[in-house]
Parts: sequence; structure tokens; C-alpha cells
Amino acid sequence: MGHSKSRRYVPRHATARRGMVSTVQGAFGSRSTRVAIAASALATTALTGMQLHSATPAHAATQDLVRVGDAQRQSDTQRLLDGINAYRMSRGLNPVTYSARLSEIEQPHSDAQIVAENYYHTNDFLTDARAGRYTHANEVIALSYQRDVMQLLAWWKTSPAHNAAILNPNAQVIGIGLSYADGRLSNTGQPWQILGSVNLYGYRNGGAPADASPTVGGGVMPQSSSFTPYGAIGVTYATNGGSGAFGRPVMAESNATGGRYQIFEDGSGRRFKFLWSERTGAYIVKEFGGIGKFWSAADYERGYGFPVSNEYRYGNEMRQNFSKGYVIGWNIYDGSIRVYR
Repeated sequence: MGHSKSRRYVPRHATARRGMVSTVQGAFGSRSTRVAIAASALATTALTGMQLHSATPAHAATQDLVRVGDAQRQSDTQRLLDGINAYRMSRGLNPVTYSARLSEIEQPHSDAQIVAENYYHTNDFLTDARAGRYTHANEVIALSYQRDVMQLLAWWKTSPAHNAAILNPNAQVIGIGLSYADGRLSNTGQPWQILGSVNLYGYRNGGAPADASPTVGGGVMPQSSSFTPYGAIGVTYATNGGSGAFGRPVMAESNATGGRYQIFEDGSGRRFKFLWSERTGAYIVKEFGGIGKFWSAADYERGYGFPVSNEYRYGNEMRQNFSKGYVIGWNIYDGSIRVYR
């Protein structure tokens, strides 16, 4: 947490929640040891005076979140990434790369803390499938009374636990969630301006997310509290025609069975469902078409699976491939449906 001009603030890293400016949570291990990880994370949290949370209080105030432009969000994220890497390299460590996919895990958690007016850890960064098969994981959180993203890093450096997480040699790829506040929270009046949540992961044998990049600009930034598409779905949306082809999102990205999805609707009322899973990537199901209606009636991704291609022409049919080994074909002349396997 930064300090305002009207008060002097002394950081306290191991005391009650209201006195803390930043928090750290860490874990080591693979998915096969997640139960032990959760226990060690809880112990770490207790030592730093924080709590694990799973839900936002009923009195939460979403109006405290401030939406900023894409340019500012990208600039702030890049500044924080550059600052972390400069600090790591000054200590003889390799730089970390940025992943929009990992940032998608952190952004909702970061927003939720502003809304709850409370900073806390959850186990989401440990259990979310988008993190992949990591061998190392840490999460650090900080907030500032001034809208200066570099104050977050400055505070992490002052705490031995946070400093160790930022400088951990096992860290290779990070996600960054930044949330902006109005400077006067509705329930507590706290002068929060910016809160940052960063997850840091290590991987073996090339297991890092495919979108890991040395710069933030190579991906689509996760957006705060809106329906704006981001991550793999956002990239697929943008590269396949964006709003001109699919219209606008009618919902925020949400959980599917084993992945994520988001629905878009164009001016004619046609609905497109974008689905993503770690194994398949992101593809589009036209819910208004013959293939989409047939797939939907068969219980969506729980039936034939996630799409592993978009629709394509094959002879007299339009076809689409799905992850459970099925190909659904729609005859363009008589409208009949055939399923191949």
C-alpha cells in the first residue's frame, strides 16, 4: 500500500488484516499433491495474518471498481512486469515471462478484493486448470493509496516473504491482475487506488502456457468487470472478425465443464458460443445453425465434447470436429445431420 500526502503509513506485513499492505501465499509441488499444498498455503496465510476467502460479502460494492482504458492497463501491466524483471536480473536471476492465460486467473480475484474491500488469498491460483502442470507457485498481493503500479513492487521488496516470492529462481511465468478503485471505498472509506495480484509459476519440460511472452502487448489484456473478451477466447474472437462477424458479448466469460465459454450475439440475433479448454484451445459453435443446434441438444460439451475445429466445408456438408472423437456433418442441400466417428 502506498501512502497519501495527508498521512504517513508504515508497512506492517505480519499483523491484522487492516494493517497489512501486501500478502503472500506460496506452494511447491504438482497436481498430485494439491491437498498438501492447500494446507501449507493456509499455514502461510495464518502466519501473515491473512485469511482464505471463497465468496464476496453481501454488502460488497461493485461501484468502487474503476474501469480504465486498454492503453493504461497494458502500460501499467508492462511497467510492473519490467520492474519485476529488472529487479530479478539485478540479483542474477532470469526474467519471467507474461501470460494472459495466467492473468485471467488473477484478474477476477483482484477485482473481488476491491469489491469486498478486503485483501485476501484463495486457492484459485493453485487449482485452476489454466495454470497447467506447474511445479512451483506463489501469489503476492499489494495495494496502494496512489495510482502508481510501481508502489506495489516497492512494498513487496520491503517484506522478506514477498521479496523471496518475487526473487524465487523457480519462477518462470507470471500472471498479473490489476484493479483500479475510486479512492474512497463505499463501506470503509479506505483510499484505495490500485490493487495488484500476481501469480508466479515454474514449469518443467516445456509445460509453460503457450502464450507466455516477454512483453504484455503480444496478448489480449484481461478486462475488469465487463463482458469484454480476453485471453484465448478474446484472441479467437479478434482474429476471426471480432464484432463485425460475431456481434458483441452478452455475458462474461464463464466456466464450462472442463473449460470456459462466452456467448456473443450479432445484430440479427444469431448467437455464437466460443469455447476453450486447455487441451483443445478456443473454437466457435454457431448455436443458431444445424450443427450448433444438434450439438447443444446433445448436452453441449458434456455430450460430444469441446469443438476442436470451426465449421468447414466437406463435399455437400458443413462439418465440425469435437474433442470426444465425433464429427458432426450438416448437409447444405437437405439439412440432414450425420455424426461420424
